[in-house]
Amino acid sequence: MTGSSSFELDKFPRPSIAVDVAVMTVTAAGELGVLLHRRTGDKAGTWALPGRFLRERERLAVAIERTLEEKCGLPARDITGRAPRQLHVFDDPDRDDRGWVLSVAHLLVLPIERLDPVVAEHPGLAIAPIRNDHAVLPDTQKQLPYGQDEIIARAHEELRREYLETPDPERFLETDTFTLSELGVVHFAVLGKENWAIDTFRRKMSRQLRETSAEKRGGPGRPAALFRRSRHS
Repeated sequence: MTGSSSFELDKFPRPSIAVDVAVMTVTAAGELGVLLHRRTGDKAGTWALPGRFLRERERLAVAIERTLEEKCGLPARDITGRAPRQLHVFDDPDRDDRGWVLSVAHLLVLPIERLDPVVAEHPGLAIAPIRNDHAVLPDTQKQLPYGQDEIIARAHEELRREYLETPDPERFLETDTFTLSELGVVHFAVLGKENWAIDTFRRKMSRQLRETSAEKRGGPGRPAALFRRSRHS
């Protein structure tokens, strides 16, 4: 039976399988951003999403873990409490100029506080701001290789859908408590200030937050009330 099954499989062509990771953050400037690395080898010097080909009998989760460590300097211990999740399978046969390659794209959201030290230590990493669903690439590069611009657009679309209704569901904010202003920065980074008015933001979010007895001090202006997510949000 085993021999027969193997013989049948050999009749069908096999695409190469890649994993690509869109590591998203909100920058200190209040923009949605994505982590890029400068490639070596094929298309050396080109900025791209971190990714790699699936090895023989390798699980997707293992490939993602190795990609983050090898390409981004992000071992599993540095993303504790965060889990890359599968975003979409990109299967256009012409998306990759190297051949027939399926990309199993993943999304990982990390607070900027976790990414800034890593980028500072690795000159081959950069955080590119996302505008109009596209990453603004370093070095005047116009587009990402291997159809990866489509991955970023899909990731942004997914985040917009989530952030319309729920306070910071992906936890761009690392802390459990935050001011309305801090929460607003995250939501406007994802949704765009031109598409979502401040009164709409306050109305939708206030129903899913509860005010704590603490205040945030030290910044300009009066102390600001700290909120946390309601249990149902």
